[in-house]
Amino acid sequence: MATVILRPTSTTTETGWTVFNMHTVLGDNDASTGGLQNNTFCNFTGVLADLESGLSGATINNFTISLTGKAGRAGAATVAMSLVHLSDGAFASEDESFGGITTTETTSARTTQQDGSSHLSYSYINNCSVRIVPNNQGITAYELFVTVDFTPGAAGKINIQNGKIELKEGRISF
Repeated sequence: MATVILRPTSTTTETGWTVFNMHTVLGDNDASTGGLQNNTFCNFTGVLADLESGLSGATINNFTISLTGKAGRAGAATVAMSLVHLSDGAFASEDESFGGITTTETTSARTTQQDGSSHLSYSYINNCSVRIVPNNQGITAYELFVTVDFTPGAAGKINIQNGKIELKEGRISF
């Protein structure tokens, strides 16, 4: 099994942050940049980067959502984190708690689509956004990302028989 990290590349909706276009700090892979919650009603939804096209034949095993942040002056904060599918809506919502020091909190691994029974797929993940909704206690958010665990697809099958090499479903590279 292998993993790939997907980060928000654009902002769909946001309310209650000191930074406009929060994806610029949440998706920059730099934990020293962040946005401070400045309103009791606060949220962010950002479109995720697509999986690489080479993963189109991979088996998607699961995903987790991670947020690096720290609570504000209240000393504790809770953030609801979820994936939002383009046509199915929000799912896999889980609350994570933050204290007064910077930590990265991660949701449980999810193995199915929004319906709770269909397997995850390359195209399904590529139609998802990530959403965070902090409670009213205040948080500074630094990094937001989705980790996708996958099993690579078969690169090809080689059959050697009677001195002949036969390639099926792939290519040979030297």
